Amino acid sequence: MSDHWNSPAHPECTLTLGGTRPVNRVFCIAKNYEEHAREMGGAVDRQAPFHFQKSFDSVVFGPTVSYPRMTENLHHEVELVAMLGSGGDNLSLAEAESAIFGYAVGIDFTRRDRQAEAKEKGRPWEIGKSFDESAVVGPVTPKSELGLLTRGAIRLTVNERLVQSGDLSQMAYQTVELIAYLSTLQTLKAGDLIFTGTPSGVGAVGSGDRLRAEIEGLSPLSFELI
Repeated sequence: MSDHWNSPAHPECTLTLGGTRPVNRVFCIAKNYEEHAREMGGAVDRQAPFHFQKSFDSVVFGPTVSYPRMTENLHHEVELVAMLGSGGDNLSLAEAESAIFGYAVGIDFTRRDRQAEAKEKGRPWEIGKSFDESAVVGPVTPKSELGLLTRGAIRLTVNERLVQSGDLSQMAYQTVELIAYLSTLQTLKAGDLIFTGTPSGVGAVGSGDRLRAEIEGLSPLSFELI
């Protein structure tokens, strides 16, 4: 028997300037848009952001994404994704801004039926949030090309029908605030992804649906569920 074992390689995000960067951890912010918080029966936490994590191997890039097992109610959530180029502990807002390498459009998929079961039983959300191909990420555009993204239209169409629409300025906590907060909980590292929350309009999708997610200034993300 071998004394060694091999873990799967971390996925790599494609950059608009060419080349790739390895993904580390995936942090996802919940209820960061007021209207989405209300449609989910809750409210924005004004004391501190609420987050959960997905495994790094939840990350996928398309052009096709597999419909997951163990769900009959898969929900889409379009989000701004920040990729860190550096990390640290207890970052100031200025340090958090400097830590951002770039941005991408992302889709956080949720097995809503599994999540609802977990909530009802007082269990963690992991079964509803962290699964194969549940974090879809488009090409990363370096912050050096864009500056700090604090506003801009965010939208999602399913089969060319608009289902989610909002603006990054509607986020309760902006990206640098989220990064600074997360750095108080654990050491952040290069390659960490932060999904920053979704506007209202989340809903179910099925095999054969075509999704196109857009954020002003970023490369769009398009794929088909199979």
